Amino acid sequence: MEPGSSCIKDVEFVTSVYSLKELPAELPVEIAFAGRSNVGKSSLLNAIFGRRKYVKVSSRPGFTQSLNFFLINRQAYFVDLPGYGYAKAPRKVIQKWQKLIEGYLEERSTLKGVVCIFDIRRGVDELDMGLINYLQSIKVTPWVVFNKADKLSSNKIRANLERARLLLLPELSLPPFVVSAKTKKGVSQFLEQVICPLLEELNS
Repeated sequence: MEPGSSCIKDVEFVTSVYSLKELPAELPVEIAFAGRSNVGKSSLLNAIFGRRKYVKVSSRPGFTQSLNFFLINRQAYFVDLPGYGYAKAPRKVIQKWQKLIEGYLEERSTLKGVVCIFDIRRGVDELDMGLINYLQSIKVTPWVVFNKADKLSSNKIRANLERARLLLLPELSLPPFVVSAKTKKGVSQFLEQVICPLLEELNS
């Protein structure tokens, strides 16, 4: 199947990393994807790739326990981070994830930013804002994407987005995007404004 955008020509799964020692060599552009365990991160990646089941969607929140590297156009990495906020995971496992994620985010010099995926139905809470604040504290750009727009009416989306903007606007370089991984609504706009310019720089 065709990838999700004309700027994404080729997608290849490379490796799952469980330790910082296993990290592959850096590429000129790396973009990470973060979100709660049940926010639809895998589904959104599939929508971006234009491939229905390329990234495994699990019925068990917290299933992703590694950094999953996808090679884009043979030039860049998309990195699927373990989900956060899943209280049923053992404490030692959560601590291991945190060490792995923070080590990656703080050490990768070619990391251009993190796509922070939130659920438009629940807006933004302290845990989500903690992610935004942490990324900014280590000088990593956060891009906010609200997923699951197909679950709400247009009026409810506007109301929830307005409340979120009051918290997020002072913190973000770009306004939040509203998308639906299920219907693909808003995905192209996000790609065109955030992802494609970074990929196209590699060919300029």
